[in-house]
Amino acid sequence: MATPELCFPARFDPGTFDADLVRSTSAGREVAETARRDYERAGVPRSQLKPCEAEGRDGTRLPGCVKIYLPQPLGHFGMIFQWVIHATGPRLRYLAFGTRHHPRGSHAPTVYELAHQRLHS
Repeated sequence: MATPELCFPARFDPGTFDADLVRSTSAGREVAETARRDYERAGVPRSQLKPCEAEGRDGTRLPGCVKIYLPQPLGHFGMIFQWVIHATGPRLRYLAFGTRHHPRGSHAPTVYELAHQRLHS
């Protein structure tokens, strides 16, 4: 019998999430809304979590944060969460959703830049 995968509870701030959806494409909104429903219902599977670089090449600082590529496995979009220790155990606090990497010359913020701004403001 297979062992169920470890999943971590995720908490989303509706205002922050909605702000990210406004700047996304219709495909991005669909991916984000589906992921949020799944994560709020069942938690975020450990296998989807990847550590963020503590200090990124783009100047972002996301220590103690994890990222998820959407859609799985190597999607165009990403979600960033911060680990939070709660009385019942670790959980994930939503920081940002958006495009992982824009084309050269784009001035739109990446998901990493959005998360950095929110984490350090």
